[in-house]
Amino acid sequence: MKNSAEWKGYSEEIQHTVNKSSIQWVLILVIFFHAIITLYINIDSQPLNGLSTLAYGVIGLSIIISATYLRTDKYQFISFNLSSAMLTVAWLSLAFIIYSQWEQAEPAADLLTIAFICSILANFSNIALLLLSSTAFATAFVSLQLQLQLTTLDLFISFSKFPVLLFLFMQTIRKMLTKGQYHVVKNEMLKRQLQRISIIDDLTQIQNRKGFRLALSSSLASAQRFKLGFTLLILDVDYFKQYNDSLGHPAGDQCLIKIAEIFTKCFKRETDIVTRLGGEEFAILVPDVDWYTADKICQRIHQAIANAAIIHPDSSIDNKITISIGAATYKAGDDETSIYARADKAVYQAKSQGRNCSVILANESHQNMAESKVD
Repeated sequence: MKNSAEWKGYSEEIQHTVNKSSIQWVLILVIFFHAIITLYINIDSQPLNGLSTLAYGVIGLSIIISATYLRTDKYQFISFNLSSAMLTVAWLSLAFIIYSQWEQAEPAADLLTIAFICSILANFSNIALLLLSSTAFATAFVSLQLQLQLTTLDLFISFSKFPVLLFLFMQTIRKMLTKGQYHVVKNEMLKRQLQRISIIDDLTQIQNRKGFRLALSSSLASAQRFKLGFTLLILDVDYFKQYNDSLGHPAGDQCLIKIAEIFTKCFKRETDIVTRLGGEEFAILVPDVDWYTADKICQRIHQAIANAAIIHPDSSIDNKITISIGAATYKAGDDETSIYARADKAVYQAKSQGRNCSVILANESHQNMAESKVD
C-alpha cells in the first residue's frame, strides 16, 4: 500500500500541510526577532554598517521567498527546500547583525540556539535539510563562541549541545513525529477509501444514488456560481422486469453491468458522472451541454446500446435491449428537486411514447422539448 500511487498522493498532501505549517511558524519567529532587532537599532539611533545593511537586505529577501511557499496548493520539493534554506540564511543574518552592530557574541549565539531548535522541529521530515541547517547553525555558533575567549573545555561543552540535541531529537521526537505523520496518512487514506466505497454501486461499480445526489449538488453549485449549464439524463432499461422473468436475476445483473460499461465508455470526460439510481434506472450528469447537444448525446447512447445487441427474449418493442431517456437542462433557479422532476417527467413521456426514445425538457415553463425516436 505504501508504494501505491494513491498512498503517494495522500502522503504528499499531508506533507504539504506539514511543510506549510513549519514554514509559517518559523517565518513568524524570524519576523518577530527581525522586528525586535529593528526596534533596538532605532532606540540606539545607531546607523547600520555596510555589512549589516547587506544582511538586512538578505533577511527581507529571505522572508519574501519563504512566504511564497505559503501560497502553493500542492507539495513542491524544490520550493520547500528553497524556502527552508532562505529561513536558515535569515537566522544567520539576524545573528550576524547582532554581533556586527553591538559586538555581542553571546546574545547572537543564543539566537542561533533558538534557530537550531526551530530548525530541527521544522525540518524533521527532511534529513538532508535538517543536517545542513544544523551544521550551518553549529558552525556559526562555534565562530561566535571563539570570540568569547572560552577555555577548550567550555567551548567543547558549549558546542556539544548541538550534536547531543540533534541525536536525541532523531532518536525520540523525530521518530514520534514521523510515525504520527504515517498514521495520519494511513487514516486519511482509509477514510477516503470508505467515502469512495459508500458512493459506489456494488454491482456495476459506478456511483450509486448517494454519489448521484452529491454530484448533482456539486453541479448545481457550479452552475449557480460560474454560470455553466449542465444536463441531467435519466435512463431506464425498457421491459427489464420481463428480462429478469425470462432469463433470471443473475442474467439481469450481468445485463446491468454491461449497460453500465456502455454508459461509461460513452462518457469519458472526468466531469461526466455516470450513476445507477437503483434497479434498471441510471442517471448521467453532463456539464456544459445545451438541449441541442443533449439530443445528440441521447442518440449516441441509443446507438451504443443497439450496437451491443444484448438479446431480450420478452421485449414488446424489439428482440434486443433498449432504453428510454429523459433529460432536463439546467435553468436559472433550479434546485435538486426541480431539475430531477423535469428529467423524471421526460423519461415518463419517453415511455408513454413507445419507449426506445428520448425526450429532453429544456425549460418546462416554455415547453421546449426535443423528442427523438429511435428507428
